[in-house]
Amino acid sequence: MTANGVESVAGVDGRHQFIPVQKQDLIEALAVSGHPGQSQNDFRTFCAFLSSYYHHHFYEELTELKDIHAWFAPHGPRPVRRKPVDLDATYRDLTSTFENVMTQAAFVELAAADVQALGGEHPLLDVKTRTPMEAYESVRIFCRGKTSQTIERRGALGRRGVATIADVFEDVVVMVRFKREDASEKKNGASLAVDRPGGRQPGTVLIKYFRNISRPELPMLLPDVRIVMKQKDMLLLGGPALLGGVPIVINLMPALSVLLVVAGAYLGFKGAVSQDQFTKAVAALSVLIGAGAFIFRQYSNYSNRKLRYQKELADNIYFKNVNNDAGVFETLIGAAEEQETKEALLAFHFLLQEGPFASAEALDSRIEKWLAATFGIDIDFEVPDALAKLEQLGLLTHDGGQIGTVPLAEALVRLDTLWDRLYDFKRPAQTHAAA
Repeated sequence: MTANGVESVAGVDGRHQFIPVQKQDLIEALAVSGHPGQSQNDFRTFCAFLSSYYHHHFYEELTELKDIHAWFAPHGPRPVRRKPVDLDATYRDLTSTFENVMTQAAFVELAAADVQALGGEHPLLDVKTRTPMEAYESVRIFCRGKTSQTIERRGALGRRGVATIADVFEDVVVMVRFKREDASEKKNGASLAVDRPGGRQPGTVLIKYFRNISRPELPMLLPDVRIVMKQKDMLLLGGPALLGGVPIVINLMPALSVLLVVAGAYLGFKGAVSQDQFTKAVAALSVLIGAGAFIFRQYSNYSNRKLRYQKELADNIYFKNVNNDAGVFETLIGAAEEQETKEALLAFHFLLQEGPFASAEALDSRIEKWLAATFGIDIDFEVPDALAKLEQLGLLTHDGGQIGTVPLAEALVRLDTLWDRLYDFKRPAQTHAAA
């Protein structure tokens, strides 16, 4: 693992398995590289068949995710069931199905140790944050599409910023479950909802999808992240307060004593107040008002600085948020469909046009070289997974230790047959009464 804790979201050789190319762009590039003439139309038809098949394949998982998540949704009515529901078992089903979809969409989970270490100073926004881990029962962060980018940190007083190199993730999904109430809290009738970020109910699950997030920005994605004053800010605010407060404190004690004498006279505890004492009392009151104004000004400076930092944080994240809660499932299922389809298409194309291959490693190397030459991307292609898909679809062939695929025309027939079997409804035979 690297020092910044991001190696856990890459492959064993540091490359990711996500194919950062639009599906239609990939289809067009494959169609014109090895499918001359009329067969280009047949190949595009094959791609449409395959895309439709995987769309139907993932529909069940989408429905299941939405149905299970409804029990933990931060907003909206809970599902109605006649039988009691084991929420612990239901949550395990949610995480299991969610993990499966994330894997199919080529997301990799950030290591638990890295998640626990989130927080501290933000080098890009010049702020320091505190992540309320005590409010969460579990925090899981999934990333994909890691690249290194040079990001310029803003300089003070208009000066040119300092350039820093940071890992940037194309897609980031955060899944947070808030702590549930324990027995003692329920017994006392206390509700933790007021202590949860945004008033979330205990035990609810928050899911958020972000795009183009740098490694230092990850702490900002968690709910109720708080801005903490950095030591530099404390010195800028506390230094003048300390220097300016010394003379006020020196004059404050005598002023208080004069005010007490005058107050005692007006309350009848002492005789009449002389003009000199009254003048001193007014001066003492002015000292107190000045001290209060000074304290209020310093507190306003502190609050304004925190608000400015909070606004920078909100502005930075607002435009990077893609989807939330149940809406995330639609985006993830679409991403999983595309990833599965692209992997199967790449394997089928190269087995059809350049195969058969002597080994999966040879096919893997050929596909990775073509992606690098065509789109300029360096990924770790999942050839075993792609071959397993073709095997499941009945498109893979084995001959003398070599792997290949059926001809395009036969592949179309087999996919058409698979699609017809998805809705193979047979009307029951009708019986006719004897005349």
